[in-house]
Amino acid sequence: MQRFFIFTLLSSIYLSAHASDPVPDTSEECLECQSQMQQLQDTWTNETTVEDILKEMQANCKEYKFLKREVCDKIAEVFVQIPPALFEGMEDLAWPIPEAMCATIHKCEVQCCGADSPPEQVHLSLASSDRSLMGVTWVSLNQTASVVQYGLSASDLSSSQSGSLDTYTSAGWVGTIHRATMVDLQPSTTYFYRVGDGNIWSEVFSFTTLTPGQTVTYAVIADMDFGEASDGTVSDLVSLVENGDIQAVIHSGDISYADGYEPHWDVFFNKIEPIASRVPYMVTPGNHEFWYNFSAYKHRFTMPGVLDGGGSGDNMFYSYNIEHAHFLACNSESPIDTPQFSDAELEWMEKDLTNVDRSSTPWVIAHFHRPMYCSSDHACIGGSGGAEYLLSKAEDVFYSHSVDLVLQGHVHSYERTYPVYQQSRVSTSYAAPGAPVYVLQGASGNREGNKGSYPPQEELPEWSAATHVDVGLALLTVSADQIQWKYYSSSVTGESPQGPVLLDEFTLTR
Repeated sequence: MQRFFIFTLLSSIYLSAHASDPVPDTSEECLECQSQMQQLQDTWTNETTVEDILKEMQANCKEYKFLKREVCDKIAEVFVQIPPALFEGMEDLAWPIPEAMCATIHKCEVQCCGADSPPEQVHLSLASSDRSLMGVTWVSLNQTASVVQYGLSASDLSSSQSGSLDTYTSAGWVGTIHRATMVDLQPSTTYFYRVGDGNIWSEVFSFTTLTPGQTVTYAVIADMDFGEASDGTVSDLVSLVENGDIQAVIHSGDISYADGYEPHWDVFFNKIEPIASRVPYMVTPGNHEFWYNFSAYKHRFTMPGVLDGGGSGDNMFYSYNIEHAHFLACNSESPIDTPQFSDAELEWMEKDLTNVDRSSTPWVIAHFHRPMYCSSDHACIGGSGGAEYLLSKAEDVFYSHSVDLVLQGHVHSYERTYPVYQQSRVSTSYAAPGAPVYVLQGASGNREGNKGSYPPQEELPEWSAATHVDVGLALLTVSADQIQWKYYSSSVTGESPQGPVLLDEFTLTR
């Protein structure tokens, strides 16, 4: 742990000496828009809801003396496009309202980072089925080349690969997204690397490739934001990475809670950089990524299928193998914030699962955002959130192809099922269970908070095995003959610090 604090201190010194902050947009158009928005915001009270704002703007745009009709109409248009299901969650949007609204209607630009800042937001991914490759993605303001240098020591980065450039302009975001792929990597080897444009470089990071046949441990999280609510979880993840206890992270949707204010994506990626620059960070989309048709999500990640085809080709759904497990990374979202497994995705699921070689990957694990099995929440079975719809689309697919474990998020709590099919408990044993086990883990820390307590266990469905409402993370360990799962509460800092506490565990065997 001491080594980590020294590393963090040196990194902070490096960045403060070389980085600059994003430059605010001071154009006349932007400042005028913000002034108008501030005057509108001043008319709101703590009781004003998003729906109230929308109704007022639709009715009175032409009456506002301080708000130009063009700006008023564009802002109202933005609110009209927001699905009603998001209104409640938007009441506590972490937006700087004048700037964010003016950026949304493209009256202001928001920069990712400073013009002379080194590359930032560095994150790794298993971007291909070829395990001798490792993908790396990062952000700069305006560098015009993408280069990764890597080697066997920090002082000998003798290999180099050039990559590609990308960007998007949703909500006024200005930045350059860089992708590159390290090739010819050997198993069981620690590599050091840096990224840049050939002149300005990031700090040097490192990662270790897997040993063929090894047992692999993943950190499993979901619904984790850019703010202080995730501090404990992020601190625990950093410690796990520093100690070599995890080899990858699986984040099943609701990534950052930027909710359309693009700089919060930048804050989030910088926050997780000590984790994602060291181990692959694998993701699936959640409903909070729906803004602008998932534009930020699609551009900022490099999941399997982007480089070598397969799945959706744009990070939305894909599959990958890591040692003893085949992972099915699914998209449970529609562009209008409703649950959905599209027909194209379901067809892909069938084909992908049919082709799984159980002799090399004996375990099959699916992960996505919205839950199919959970209890005691509007998004769960018996509620209005679409769990039954998702079950009707995919449960038979998972059951018929003997999927072993399904990881879900969205509801901000933890719940583990017994092996279950068609809402009936198949077994209370996890030894050769005969049906998938579903785990809800949407409790990794976000501004909306976790749900309240569950009813007593005897009042829950027979298939519900364990519930918790603590902010936390899970460790998933997969070997050739078993899957071990452990759920921990996240560390608590402050006056009464407390480390991670084990809350639940089970082991799947053949």
